[in-house]
Amino acid sequence: MPDSALVLAEKLSVGLQYSDMILEEGAVANLFESQISELKKNVALTNVSYYTTGTGVKLSAMTLSNIKKNTPPKNWKALIEGGGLNFSKSVAIDLVVGWEYWLSDSSIPDTMLANFSARSIGKIGRAISKSKDPSKLRARVSDAVSEAGKNGLSESQVTKLLGKGKVKVNKTAAGKKAEKQLDPNASKQEAVDYFKAIIDTKQADLDRSSELLRKAVMNNQNKAAEIGRLKEQIQELKAA
Repeated sequence: MPDSALVLAEKLSVGLQYSDMILEEGAVANLFESQISELKKNVALTNVSYYTTGTGVKLSAMTLSNIKKNTPPKNWKALIEGGGLNFSKSVAIDLVVGWEYWLSDSSIPDTMLANFSARSIGKIGRAISKSKDPSKLRARVSDAVSEAGKNGLSESQVTKLLGKGKVKVNKTAAGKKAEKQLDPNASKQEAVDYFKAIIDTKQADLDRSSELLRKAVMNNQNKAAEIGRLKEQIQELKAA
């Protein structure tokens, strides 16, 4: 186990309660009491570690928001772009937005928050900030989180939940056919890139067809000129 993990394990093990924990029969089947006790201890340590992950995400979001509020804009920009943080600029921005518009006023359990990526947290925060009915959207997110339970919500599920998975497209036959092949959970940018790729392919086909048509027209023109010269020769022969 890495040193950092050992240090954290030692800190979290202090005062850890697990003797009253009840595990599934299958998990403890054919184990000695000492093995069951060790298993309970490790399960409890795993759970509290995972809880700490969610708590850490929330604390990071809160402290970053405080830094932004109490730091001049140029200094804040330099901080998130300069490498002082152990994560990217986009993660920092997502956490701040998530905290300001969602997490600071949310009752989501830390254990469930551990299942969210910074990108998902930012998406939810931005959606709530732009919503005409923020409280209603917060409630919808809360219900979805409760329903997902231990499974958590993936980024694609968050996108779908926020109503941004569906992209308006051309409703002609070609447009409908293209839409069917598009991932329903695609982001706006992914949808744009998808349709741009289709356009590029169609344009390339059109360019090839235009070139073939141009060559065919030129070939017909050359044949018409040749026919014209032959007719002139015939007229000259008749007149001789």
